[in-house]
Amino acid sequence: AVNPTVLYVSGGNTQVIAYLQRRYRIFGETIDIAVGNCLDRFARVLKLSNDPSPGYNIEQMAKRGKKLIDLPYTVKGMDVSFSGILSYIESMAAKLLTSGECTPEDLCFSLQETVFAMLIETTERAMAHCGSSEVLIVGGVG
Repeated sequence: AVNPTVLYVSGGNTQVIAYLQRRYRIFGETIDIAVGNCLDRFARVLKLSNDPSPGYNIEQMAKRGKKLIDLPYTVKGMDVSFSGILSYIESMAAKLLTSGECTPEDLCFSLQETVFAMLIETTERAMAHCGSSEVLIVGGVG
C-alpha cells in the first residue's frame, strides 16, 4: 500500500490513522471505550462463550440474525463512541429478549452492523481528507 489509511481496532484501541504532510496523524479515535472492549462486554451481557473468542461467537450468531434493532450510533467528526451501544444493550437486552421483540442473534447482527458502519464512516472520512484509496485494517488478537 502506497498511502493507506489505517484502521487500528483492538480490545484497547480504536484509531483511524493516516499519513499526511510527511507524518502519521491520528484522524479519529474512540472517545470512550475501544471496539474490542465493547464486543467483549456485549458478549458477557448475552452470556456468550469466550471459546474461541467473544468476537468470533458474536459473528457466528450475527450470521443468523434477521432483524436490525436500532442501536445508538455516535460519530462526531472522525471520532466514535461505543459506550452508548453498550449501555443500551446492558439496560435493554433482557427486556428485548423476554418480550420476544428480538433474538440474541438479532442483537449480535445489529451490534455488528452498527459498529462496522461507524468504523467505515470515520475511515472513509479520513481517506477523503488524505486522498487515500487503500485501507489497512490492523490490531486485535488471534
